[in-house]
Amino acid sequence: MSTSSGFRSDLDNAPSVGFDLFDHEQAVINKAMDFLLARPEDAAGMRLIVGELVRAFDQSAREQRQLMRAGDRQQEQLRMATRELREKSALLEEQARQLRILASTDALTGVYNRRRFLELGEYEHTRELRTRRGLCLLALDIDHFKKVNDTHGHAVGDATLVRFVQACASGLRAMDTLGRTGGEEFAVILPETSLAEACELAERTRVAVADAVMSGHAGPFQITVSIGVARMGPAESFETLMARADSQLYKAKHAGRNRWQAGPDPILRTPSGAPAQG
Repeated sequence: MSTSSGFRSDLDNAPSVGFDLFDHEQAVINKAMDFLLARPEDAAGMRLIVGELVRAFDQSAREQRQLMRAGDRQQEQLRMATRELREKSALLEEQARQLRILASTDALTGVYNRRRFLELGEYEHTRELRTRRGLCLLALDIDHFKKVNDTHGHAVGDATLVRFVQACASGLRAMDTLGRTGGEEFAVILPETSLAEACELAERTRVAVADAVMSGHAGPFQITVSIGVARMGPAESFETLMARADSQLYKAKHAGRNRWQAGPDPILRTPSGAPAQG
């Protein structure tokens, strides 16, 4: 009895193996313990117990393999779902990017629309208040554009606007911002630019537009542009800067078109760039 009692004590005091057995396995083991304590000399019973233990652990191994296979299937399903979500996320990001482009650009010419142009103008205005490196604005209007539509049709008119933008962009710098502010009206933000430099860019743009050849049903034709130039004054708002550039543009129109005019002083320029005679 002392041996049986010691055996039970050794089992009770055995260290934990770190995991829980299945209920069926635990029941078989308990049965084996009871049997060994009661009749340790019964070898045949021992073989039966061992056989049950082997079958129990074999069944446990099969169940574990089944669980592992089920886990593998679930992991594969999870990988497929994750890949699908990534693809959908990339598609949504691309759609969002396209929507941002549509919301900020003019569909016909590809330059910034009026809303986005004004936002960028306010940004450059804020930066100019901080840096004081000079901020200028060009206001552009195609001369007699209505005549282009009336003579050649609106399809040619649209193509003319696209060609006009290309001509303007050819003379601008990477840091300049071109936007469409109206039907045939455009504007250019010129950061870190003096009034003299802005006038040079205005003349370069005027020449580029005048040299550009447009295509019409009746043959090639050319257009001209009038430009107003203004430099931001101390504490001046961007809205006021645009208004002053527009004012100079209208003066250039009234002076004969195909020219630029810079303010605040009325300095009219002829197509050759020389001051106009009163």
